[in-house]
Amino acid sequence: MQFKDNTVPGNYQQPIRNFVGRIVSDFVEEVDFVPNSNLRIWYNNKAEDYPAHRHSSLEIAIPMEGKYKYVFDDRTVILNEKEILIVPPNSLHKITGTHTGIRFIYLFKIDFMKSFFDYSDFENLLKEPVIINSETYPDTYNKIYEKFMEINNLYFFYTTTIKEIPIFSALMSVIGLLVKPEYTEDMIVPPNAKQREVYIKFKNLTEWLNLHYQDDITMDEAANFIGYSKYHFARLFKEYSGMTYCDYQVSLKMKCAAGLLADTDISIADVAFKSGFNNITSLSRNFQKLYNCSPSVYRNRIRRKKASQRS
Repeated sequence: MQFKDNTVPGNYQQPIRNFVGRIVSDFVEEVDFVPNSNLRIWYNNKAEDYPAHRHSSLEIAIPMEGKYKYVFDDRTVILNEKEILIVPPNSLHKITGTHTGIRFIYLFKIDFMKSFFDYSDFENLLKEPVIINSETYPDTYNKIYEKFMEINNLYFFYTTTIKEIPIFSALMSVIGLLVKPEYTEDMIVPPNAKQREVYIKFKNLTEWLNLHYQDDITMDEAANFIGYSKYHFARLFKEYSGMTYCDYQVSLKMKCAAGLLADTDISIADVAFKSGFNNITSLSRNFQKLYNCSPSVYRNRIRRKKASQRS
């Protein structure tokens, strides 16, 4: 996963537009959010340090390769590969890193978080930086890490639209796992009544689609399932998921196909059939669009990666 020329891989280019640069005055950073957006995530593989700064946004960092050092007023945190650090809003901090490394940085607007769900329990947790790894959160670390990888996929892949509602839903799941060991996803929903109604309807819909993606359920059938007209449904679905209904169906099929290619030896034709594609051509076209390679090349890449991890 090293990129010696420090270019950002195509899969991790910023949706909508690139950053315009950092604006810091008297240690206060004005975060470069996209207009009308409430979050920003970036992939960084450059050897660069960040001088002391603070911002009103919630910051989360995950190194994928290398180590990073966060220096706060009263403590220093060494963040190792795949550990997760939550930086409380308005905390003065600076970052130093190794000359080679890869990290994801997440920034979320607090005001939007407070409007989207009950923030109070999480706010009580954020009296100081929170480190999440297999030792500090042994029962939930893996689930939390997987949620952030899901957030990456929602942010970077498939469309040039930032999928805010499902991203914040995934973040809600992370918060639930941190503050309530007995947490289940049904326990946290948006507090606003209208948001809550739409959230629950679309949560039920996506669970249904996840089970029946091979059946090519039409938009009319999906709209009827949650009681909306086709046109109202199309608008709300894109708002909820960040993609069109058709693109969402394809994303479910692609997730299944990628899993079959990685974990089985069945033929490419059988992968297409089992994942809901009508033919190999359709499967190959979508793999080329998402991964810039054919299904067979993707399978070989995954196998080489697994072999290198075992050696």
